[in-house]
Amino acid sequence: MQAPPARYNKVSIALHWIVAVLVLVLIGLGVYMVDIPRGTPERSFFYNLHKSIGLTTAIIVLIRFWWRKKNPPPPLPASMPKWQVVTSNIIHALLYTCLIMMPIAGFTASQFTKWGVTYFGLFKIPPMASPNAALYDVFQGVHENTAYVLMFILTVHILAAFYHLLFVKDGVFQRMLPGR
Repeated sequence: MQAPPARYNKVSIALHWIVAVLVLVLIGLGVYMVDIPRGTPERSFFYNLHKSIGLTTAIIVLIRFWWRKKNPPPPLPASMPKWQVVTSNIIHALLYTCLIMMPIAGFTASQFTKWGVTYFGLFKIPPMASPNAALYDVFQGVHENTAYVLMFILTVHILAAFYHLLFVKDGVFQRMLPGR
């Protein structure tokens, strides 16, 4: 009988699940808020909520990225085919790329509006540039397109996790579960 693979440490697990929940909330907000009529208080509220959660998530992602560099993930099972290991590495690199690129593009887009960012109603990060619709469109386009890429990659990531849980049963899924 093969020993179960080593688990991630508690901090890595906590950061993973905090980011996962926040990203799902951000996707839900992003899908919901684009249909709210312009110029309404509801739209302003949800856009600032999305931006605030997005900035918070970006900070946590940077902490997670730093933590992962200091605490590499446990090795994958030796029985895992090479193509799955390579695919896993690519998917994780793309996840981090999207999780870093999205908030940068979204925040930058906000810098070319007249609104900036009101962080959870606590303080305002005013725009650092003059309104510029063309630049806003470029950065907002990067933000939105990266969101679609992220949703695809998350789907692959989640399906792969459940594949390991339900079919391969090699303990890969359990490595990132909280608890023992």
